[in-house]
Amino acid sequence: MKYIYSLLIFWFLAENATAQPASKLAKAEKLIQEGSFKDAILILNEAIKVNTSNGQALRLLGNIYLQERNFRLATLFLQQAIEKSEKPESNMFFDLAEALHYRHQFEEAIENYVLSNPNMKSKALIARKIKECEAGLELLKKPLEVKISNLGDKVNSPFSDYHPLITADFMQLFFTRESEAGSEIFQSINKGNWEKSIPLASPVNAGKDEKCAGISADGQMIAIVNSNNKGDLYFSEFGEGNWSKPKAFQFNSPKTESSVCFSSDRKKMFFVSDRNGSKDIFSCTKSGQGWSKPVKLGNHVNTNQDEESPWLDADGKYLYFSSKGHNGIGGFDIFKVELNDVNSEPENIGFPINSASDDLYYMVLPDEKTAFYSSFRDGGFGLQDIYSIRMSIGKTPQAQLFKGTVSEVSGLPLDAFVIITELASNQVVAKLKSHPETGTFVTMLQASKKYTLLVEKEGYLFYSDFVDLSELESADLSRNIRLQKFLPGVTLLLNNIFFDFGKSSLKKESSQELQRILMIMRQNPSLKAEISSHFDDSGIPEISQKLSEYRSQAIVDYLVVTGIKSTRLQAKGYGSSKPISDNKTEIGRAVNRRTEFKILSIQ
Repeated sequence: MKYIYSLLIFWFLAENATAQPASKLAKAEKLIQEGSFKDAILILNEAIKVNTSNGQALRLLGNIYLQERNFRLATLFLQQAIEKSEKPESNMFFDLAEALHYRHQFEEAIENYVLSNPNMKSKALIARKIKECEAGLELLKKPLEVKISNLGDKVNSPFSDYHPLITADFMQLFFTRESEAGSEIFQSINKGNWEKSIPLASPVNAGKDEKCAGISADGQMIAIVNSNNKGDLYFSEFGEGNWSKPKAFQFNSPKTESSVCFSSDRKKMFFVSDRNGSKDIFSCTKSGQGWSKPVKLGNHVNTNQDEESPWLDADGKYLYFSSKGHNGIGGFDIFKVELNDVNSEPENIGFPINSASDDLYYMVLPDEKTAFYSSFRDGGFGLQDIYSIRMSIGKTPQAQLFKGTVSEVSGLPLDAFVIITELASNQVVAKLKSHPETGTFVTMLQASKKYTLLVEKEGYLFYSDFVDLSELESADLSRNIRLQKFLPGVTLLLNNIFFDFGKSSLKKESSQELQRILMIMRQNPSLKAEISSHFDDSGIPEISQKLSEYRSQAIVDYLVVTGIKSTRLQAKGYGSSKPISDNKTEIGRAVNRRTEFKILSIQ
């Protein structure tokens, strides 16, 4: 009897030991389905402590870490699950292959993809995954010499931070933060390091799950996406110290529109839409106040899979974009293609920029030495983080960053109109307004060309300058502009008055500057002015004196012929007698060779 009693106790304990882990696993599976991973992990760890050979618990734990993108732990537990299982299920090999794939252990991933059962996972999917791993093996043979750095906790958060948009002067960063409360657009300012990011105020963020879409090089126009119609494009411009109310893109569709990029002159735009099914890249050109009808880019860019995040380089030659359809190594990879060559093959920009995870929103600064993008990477602060990429080798781009500041003589920033005209064609290539709070402006100009620069603001004398990019090594790519009040005694440099060498006849390129002087004289009929011409000391003094007199008189004659009374104008030639810089250097001598407009009196 005692023997039977002991046997019953043993049976009860054995049954209870078997039932308890089973019930715990069922509870863990339910928690996983509910997304309560932390609670599920606690239960599964307890089950493994009781039985280290519990293959099902090991497998569930590995799957949790796979979903949480902790691929190191996912690999560890999934390998143990296979080892501890008498007959491993074939899709366990697929899960392990994915974890290895994400860790860039491509050979081992291929082995496990091969072992996975095509009936559990489609043959086409497995074939694509193996192809991605084979592409990864090729890229690993020639890794890029780059330094990839997380932008840190001033920018990134425990949530998803993505789609970095940085102005060409590297001073402002805009990006999307997506949290449990929804998505918002954030901004950070570069003051040597990126400052703590803050959300943009209304009307950009208006509680409609706004996301970054694109930005102009000067940072004066931002494209955003809100939740209307699954995602519509809007444009907001910065002026008077605030962002304007966003205006809808005229070609929004009932489907989703997203990422946008602009050419450096803002005359061409690329954007993403799934209006035809999968996400494709479209282009349109500026037409009046709006845009031309969008055109889908060709098959050298778009595929039957999704494309995303286009970015046009500063020269307008190469388009960078992310794709799932080209020869990538997993998820979205970043590619580069010569835009206007329909026969060109997109080039995978390489490892380690591209990874087996989604790599998106790549944007590169004009020198192609610094880039930014969003990625899931080990050691991040949350889900997607924003990273900077420092290249070992850049290039001299055909488009150059030109920037400046506009202020009063006292240093007070001014919001002035900035107009840049290409000299040879007389075409306006940029019409900007300097930032009202900082006075800054920035744009992109094509190298090897010459430009005139005009800065205007009501109540001030205009500022003009000559921008020569024909010799990049000696080109001055920034200006610190001080506008002067319209007062007697004020002298204005006329930097865009041109003469042939040794002559006093005005060149046709001087016409714009002369027209501006003419306008000042007509709008202020009581104004009297002196036009003066100056030289450096490199020539024969007597000749320089005479030539300066002839040149100033040529300007006065032009103004008189166009209707200005001669009694309001004085022509003065000072030769080399009034230098404003050192004549010992070429730069100093160039400064001394000048034409000036001086207000003598005004009522």
